[in-house]
Amino acid sequence: MGGLTAVVMWGLAPVATRGLVGHLAPLPVLVLRTCLAALILLPWAVPVLRRLDRRHAVRLAAAGLLGMIGYTLPVTVGLQWLPASTAGLLLASEPVWVMLIGRVFLAERLPARAWAGSAIAMAGIALLAGPAALTGAGGLRALGGAGLVLAGTLAFAGYTIVLRPLSGAYGALGATAASTVMGAIPCLALAGTISVPALTRLAAPAWGELAFLAVGSSAAGMILWNLAVAVAGSARASLLLYLEPVVSVGGAALFLGEHVTLAKIAVGLLILFGVAVAATARPGRPASREHPSS
Repeated sequence: MGGLTAVVMWGLAPVATRGLVGHLAPLPVLVLRTCLAALILLPWAVPVLRRLDRRHAVRLAAAGLLGMIGYTLPVTVGLQWLPASTAGLLLASEPVWVMLIGRVFLAERLPARAWAGSAIAMAGIALLAGPAALTGAGGLRALGGAGLVLAGTLAFAGYTIVLRPLSGAYGALGATAASTVMGAIPCLALAGTISVPALTRLAAPAWGELAFLAVGSSAAGMILWNLAVAVAGSARASLLLYLEPVVSVGGAALFLGEHVTLAKIAVGLLILFGVAVAATARPGRPASREHPSS
């Protein structure tokens, strides 16, 4: 149940972000979300931070920057111009990027099945993002939004690979909490972007979306996920991740009134099929993810 709850929270994160950036600029959203999540996760981060050596400290700082800024910022900006349902489907490509980055930087060998699945997923992404440039005046913005979401997804793949040894050394929960805290520290330099008058004008639903992103998706979701992995194992728990884009699409239709076409559903299924083919080509099935801020 904990793993399912976490996946539902992560699936609704693009929906909440899309709603929130209509009322608050991306940089204040980034600062408030990351700093609140870091405060909540601080008890799990402190034991790790106390034990860090210099080599691990550099790796943890890199993971924090990739996860909290490299992932969250472009996705938040991109969702100004992109439907939440489309963003949720693009974010489903994360396992493919993890495999491709591992191949480039770690020389990890990929079987033919992984390459075939990756190609299918990339074809789906091209179909989902590419036609946006041809849909009129807002097409270039939609294409830019898709590019930013994909850039954030690529940064998250880098975060996953950088954090992997730290998860082995300190546990997934401790390493993820510590990376969240480390990634939130640079965000303090952007605290000046927060306008108190703008915050006082925020309606109750916008405050609810911010609380959901910081407390629910970034903090509680991560804790629940790691507990689920500890109980069920990463292989079984990771199968739930395929529900994440389904939740995004359904949440966008339910809460934002987005029109989800049959063509978008078909392309989304193509992406998920490609990801499933690629991920199941590796031992242990889809890799579990320590989300910093989905």
